[in-house]
Amino acid sequence: MKKFLLSAAATAAILAAPTAAFAQSVDNDKGWYLRGNFGYGAFTDMELSDGMTGDVQAEGNGAGSIGIGYDMGNDWRLELDGGSMWNDLGAIDNTPSSSAKFRANTLMFNIIRDLENDSRWTPFVGAGVGIMQGKLDAVSHNFVDPNTSASVTSPVCNDRCAVSDEATEIAWNLIAGLGYDISDRLTWDTQYRYISASDMDFDGTRQTLVRPGLATFNPAAPISVDLADIGAHQIMTGFRLQLGNRAAPVAPVVTPPAPVMPAQITCWDGSLRDSFAQCPAEPQPVVEQPTIQCFDGSLVFDQASCPTPPPPPPPPVIVEQQASICDQGDVPFVVYFEWDQSRLTDQAQAVIDQASVYTQQCGVSGVTVEGFTDTSGAAAYNVALSNRRADTVSAALVARGVDSARISKTGYGEERPAVSTEDGVREPLNRRSEVVIRLVPTNAF
Repeated sequence: MKKFLLSAAATAAILAAPTAAFAQSVDNDKGWYLRGNFGYGAFTDMELSDGMTGDVQAEGNGAGSIGIGYDMGNDWRLELDGGSMWNDLGAIDNTPSSSAKFRANTLMFNIIRDLENDSRWTPFVGAGVGIMQGKLDAVSHNFVDPNTSASVTSPVCNDRCAVSDEATEIAWNLIAGLGYDISDRLTWDTQYRYISASDMDFDGTRQTLVRPGLATFNPAAPISVDLADIGAHQIMTGFRLQLGNRAAPVAPVVTPPAPVMPAQITCWDGSLRDSFAQCPAEPQPVVEQPTIQCFDGSLVFDQASCPTPPPPPPPPVIVEQQASICDQGDVPFVVYFEWDQSRLTDQAQAVIDQASVYTQQCGVSGVTVEGFTDTSGAAAYNVALSNRRADTVSAALVARGVDSARISKTGYGEERPAVSTEDGVREPLNRRSEVVIRLVPTNAF
């Protein structure tokens, strides 16, 4: 794959050399065009997770693209492009009795810049955004070790798993290419593309043995498989056909030189006269009147001359509202975290800011902070992660004035989930820290 890309890059560099024999003027005519390309493409290394686990490495295969575009006549083109790739990903993580295939169809809106020069060869660069529809076909099951004849549990997916599903996600691409003008309407178009898309989720099934040693399987259960790091390299060649008739060039407009006017003088008001004696008389300066009004209604020339205003009355003390806030007893709130993270998001910071209003206006007898995780990681790791989340929330409360001696914190890991799930499920409502602030009632002072 690397040798192929290096050879293609070297070929493009040779073709981009100036060709004096085919020098021609730059064509800035507007117009619609059709394009078709076919060549070679390969996906980057991708990763399967959740229901099926492992890395896949793609082999090269055919790639194609068709597009319709509009040449704006100023070295810029807009293009709607559709492409397709189909690759055999081979064994998942090089595990026996497993295989995967992936097909990608793309629809992109591209913006392309032609780097015009005085030859038939025209390099171009571009970028685009759109969607990628991916179809994943993957299977895996336990296998027999040929050396020991023992049954081996597949690390990809225990027992028997299968996926054949489609998903659609946002995608983008980068383009670099070279065009050769065969005629006024036909261009030989060769280009390289890098395409990337967001992670895709696919639905599949898992069948487990009724009892070890038996060849009978339980009914199929649904699973979800995540495909990450989706990317592809493509190099293709083809033709670009200009549609319709090109407009005839517009003759430049020649502006005649302005007539030479006799020398004149400029008067104080900007008017032109043959002599100063013809200039109008200058008006006398007008004495400015006071234009600034002070708080008491008096007029002065500048703000500093205004009398000093009296101080504003003190704000009323709302005792009853503070008392009602402090008499609520225990105040609970929940802080949520991103997956596998213990740092506070902007939303979590806002929740803690709102809760700190109670600690700043009322007496606090104690604060409990409990950290939790979802079931998507190892149990021991999740306990440590839940402790880090409890530490993060405690530190944020201390930074907002809460006495650290009044805070008790505990990490429960996967225990006591807010939403019950199977093991390995990423559930946002379970990634949290629960906080309870115990307020001292106002009548206790």
